[in-house]
Amino acid sequence: MKKWQWLIASIVFIVIYSCNYYGDLSTKRVIHSIVYSSDDLVMMRKAVVTMLSNDEQQLPVSADLSINQLQLFQTIERFNNGFLLAYDEPFVLNALYDGMIVFTGHTKYNGKTVSIVYDTGDTVTFGFVDDFYVLPYTTVTKGMIVATKKNGELYVQIERDGQVLNMEETIRWLKEQPI
Repeated sequence: MKKWQWLIASIVFIVIYSCNYYGDLSTKRVIHSIVYSSDDLVMMRKAVVTMLSNDEQQLPVSADLSINQLQLFQTIERFNNGFLLAYDEPFVLNALYDGMIVFTGHTKYNGKTVSIVYDTGDTVTFGFVDDFYVLPYTTVTKGMIVATKKNGELYVQIERDGQVLNMEETIRWLKEQPI
Protein backbone atom coordinates (compact mmCIF):
# COMPACT_ATOMS: atom_id res chain seq x y z
CA MET A 1 0.00 0.00 0.00
CA LYS A 2 1.05 3.53 -0.63
CA LYS A 3 1.72 6.05 2.13
CA TRP A 4 -1.56 7.92 1.62
CA GLN A 5 -3.49 4.63 1.80
CA TRP A 6 -1.79 3.79 5.10
CA LEU A 7 -2.60 7.27 6.36
CA ILE A 8 -6.30 6.92 5.51
CA ALA A 9 -6.45 3.43 7.05
CA SER A 10 -4.72 4.72 10.21
CA ILE A 11 -7.11 7.66 10.54
CA VAL A 12 -10.15 5.39 10.13
CA PHE A 13 -8.73 2.98 12.70
CA ILE A 14 -8.04 5.76 15.21
CA VAL A 15 -11.55 7.22 14.78
CA ILE A 16 -13.25 3.84 15.23
CA TYR A 17 -11.02 2.89 18.16
CA SER A 18 -11.50 6.19 19.97
CA CYS A 19 -15.28 6.17 19.42
CA ASN A 20 -15.43 2.59 20.67
CA TYR A 21 -13.21 3.28 23.69
CA TYR A 22 -14.40 6.74 24.70
CA GLY A 23 -17.89 6.86 23.16
CA ASP A 24 -21.18 6.29 24.90
CA LEU A 25 -23.07 2.98 24.80
CA SER A 26 -25.14 3.87 21.71
CA THR A 27 -21.99 4.76 19.74
CA LYS A 28 -20.40 1.45 20.75
CA ARG A 29 -23.52 -0.45 19.62
CA VAL A 30 -23.43 1.24 16.22
CA ILE A 31 -19.73 0.43 15.80
CA HIS A 32 -20.25 -3.20 16.84
CA SER A 33 -23.22 -3.61 14.50
CA ILE A 34 -21.16 -2.25 11.59
CA VAL A 35 -17.97 -4.15 12.35
CA TYR A 36 -19.58 -7.50 13.20
CA SER A 37 -22.36 -7.62 10.58
CA SER A 38 -21.44 -9.70 7.54
CA ASP A 39 -23.49 -7.47 5.21
CA ASP A 40 -21.63 -4.42 6.42
CA LEU A 41 -18.28 -6.20 6.08
CA VAL A 42 -19.05 -6.90 2.43
CA MET A 43 -20.14 -3.27 1.91
CA MET A 44 -17.03 -1.88 3.63
CA ARG A 45 -14.76 -4.26 1.71
CA LYS A 46 -16.29 -3.26 -1.63
CA ALA A 47 -15.91 0.43 -0.77
CA VAL A 48 -12.27 0.02 0.23
CA VAL A 49 -11.45 -2.16 -2.78
CA THR A 50 -13.01 0.29 -5.25
CA MET A 51 -11.27 3.18 -3.54
CA LEU A 52 -7.85 1.53 -3.50
CA SER A 53 -7.93 -0.74 -6.53
CA ASN A 54 -5.94 0.04 -9.58
CA ASP A 55 -7.25 -1.65 -12.73
CA GLU A 56 -3.77 -1.60 -14.24
CA GLN A 57 -2.48 -3.87 -11.47
CA GLN A 58 -5.26 -6.47 -11.78
CA LEU A 59 -4.34 -9.75 -13.40
CA PRO A 60 -6.71 -12.20 -15.07
CA VAL A 61 -7.29 -15.35 -13.03
CA SER A 62 -7.70 -18.74 -14.63
CA ALA A 63 -10.60 -20.95 -13.58
CA ASP A 64 -9.95 -23.16 -10.61
CA LEU A 65 -11.00 -26.73 -9.99
CA SER A 66 -12.20 -26.21 -6.42
CA ILE A 67 -15.94 -26.22 -7.18
CA ASN A 68 -15.43 -29.22 -9.45
CA GLN A 69 -13.89 -31.05 -6.50
CA LEU A 70 -16.64 -29.88 -4.11
CA GLN A 71 -19.29 -31.33 -6.45
CA LEU A 72 -17.69 -34.79 -6.38
CA PHE A 73 -18.86 -35.79 -2.89
CA GLN A 74 -19.80 -39.44 -2.34
CA THR A 75 -22.48 -38.96 0.33
CA ILE A 76 -24.24 -36.10 2.06
CA GLU A 77 -25.90 -36.12 5.47
CA ARG A 78 -27.34 -33.55 7.88
CA PHE A 79 -24.99 -32.36 10.64
CA ASN A 80 -25.72 -29.45 13.01
CA ASN A 81 -26.89 -26.53 10.85
CA GLY A 82 -25.08 -27.75 7.75
CA PHE A 83 -24.12 -30.96 6.01
CA LEU A 84 -21.29 -33.48 5.97
CA LEU A 85 -19.98 -34.28 2.52
CA ALA A 86 -17.84 -37.43 2.20
CA TYR A 87 -14.87 -37.46 -0.20
CA ASP A 88 -12.54 -40.21 -1.36
CA GLU A 89 -9.84 -37.91 -2.70
CA PRO A 90 -7.99 -35.02 -1.01
CA PHE A 91 -8.38 -31.55 -2.51
CA VAL A 92 -7.74 -27.86 -2.06
CA LEU A 93 -10.55 -25.45 -1.12
CA ASN A 94 -10.26 -22.26 -3.14
CA ALA A 95 -12.29 -19.11 -2.73
CA LEU A 96 -15.21 -19.33 -5.15
CA TYR A 97 -15.65 -15.54 -5.32
CA ASP A 98 -14.03 -12.44 -3.91
CA GLY A 99 -14.84 -12.08 -0.22
CA MET A 100 -13.63 -11.81 3.34
CA ILE A 101 -12.64 -14.43 5.89
CA VAL A 102 -14.73 -13.89 9.02
CA PHE A 103 -13.57 -16.90 11.06
CA THR A 104 -10.71 -19.35 11.18
CA GLY A 105 -10.22 -21.56 14.16
CA HIS A 106 -11.31 -24.68 15.97
CA THR A 107 -14.93 -25.21 16.95
CA LYS A 108 -16.38 -27.81 19.28
CA TYR A 109 -18.52 -29.55 16.65
CA ASN A 110 -16.77 -28.81 13.36
CA GLY A 111 -13.07 -29.02 14.21
CA LYS A 112 -10.85 -26.73 12.15
CA THR A 113 -13.28 -24.31 10.54
CA VAL A 114 -13.12 -21.40 8.10
CA SER A 115 -16.02 -19.07 7.26
CA ILE A 116 -16.09 -16.78 4.23
CA VAL A 117 -18.48 -13.95 3.40
CA TYR A 118 -18.52 -13.67 -0.37
CA ASP A 119 -19.33 -10.50 -2.28
CA THR A 120 -22.42 -12.33 -3.56
CA GLY A 121 -23.82 -12.09 -0.01
CA ASP A 122 -23.48 -15.80 0.75
CA THR A 123 -21.65 -16.91 3.88
CA VAL A 124 -19.99 -20.32 3.48
CA THR A 125 -18.52 -22.27 6.39
CA PHE A 126 -16.20 -25.23 5.84
CA GLY A 127 -15.49 -27.49 8.82
CA PHE A 128 -13.22 -30.48 9.45
CA VAL A 129 -10.58 -28.98 7.14
CA ASP A 130 -7.06 -30.21 7.65
CA ASP A 131 -5.19 -26.94 7.17
CA PHE A 132 -6.23 -23.38 6.47
CA TYR A 133 -4.10 -20.76 4.80
CA VAL A 134 -5.91 -17.55 5.70
CA LEU A 135 -6.38 -15.38 8.76
CA PRO A 136 -9.62 -13.85 10.00
CA TYR A 137 -10.66 -10.51 8.50
CA THR A 138 -8.45 -10.88 5.46
CA THR A 139 -9.78 -10.52 1.97
CA VAL A 140 -9.68 -13.33 -0.53
CA THR A 141 -9.95 -13.26 -4.28
CA LYS A 142 -11.52 -15.86 -6.52
CA GLY A 143 -9.23 -18.87 -6.81
CA MET A 144 -7.16 -18.09 -3.71
CA ILE A 145 -6.31 -21.13 -1.56
CA VAL A 146 -8.34 -21.05 1.65
CA ALA A 147 -7.87 -24.55 3.09
CA THR A 148 -6.95 -28.14 2.27
CA LYS A 149 -8.93 -31.28 2.94
CA LYS A 150 -7.73 -34.84 2.94
CA ASN A 151 -10.21 -37.56 2.14
CA GLY A 152 -13.03 -37.97 4.63
CA GLU A 153 -15.86 -35.71 5.69
CA LEU A 154 -16.12 -31.99 5.07
CA TYR A 155 -18.71 -29.85 6.87
CA VAL A 156 -20.43 -27.29 4.66
CA GLN A 157 -22.95 -24.67 5.73
CA ILE A 158 -24.23 -22.06 3.29
CA GLU A 159 -26.12 -19.05 4.56
CA ARG A 160 -28.02 -16.69 2.26
CA ASP A 161 -29.96 -13.65 3.49
CA GLY A 162 -29.63 -14.84 7.11
CA GLN A 163 -31.13 -18.27 6.35
CA VAL A 164 -29.17 -21.53 6.26
CA LEU A 165 -29.82 -23.44 3.04
CA ASN A 166 -31.45 -26.88 3.31
CA MET A 167 -30.02 -30.00 1.65
CA GLU A 168 -31.69 -29.50 -1.75
CA GLU A 169 -30.70 -25.82 -1.84
CA THR A 170 -27.13 -26.67 -0.80
CA ILE A 171 -26.77 -29.26 -3.56
CA ARG A 172 -28.30 -26.81 -6.07
CA TRP A 173 -25.89 -24.10 -4.86
CA LEU A 174 -22.92 -26.41 -5.38
CA LYS A 175 -24.08 -27.35 -8.90
CA GLU A 176 -24.81 -23.75 -9.91
CA GLN A 177 -21.32 -22.46 -9.15
CA PRO A 178 -19.34 -21.45 -12.24
CA ILE A 179 -16.54 -23.81 -13.15
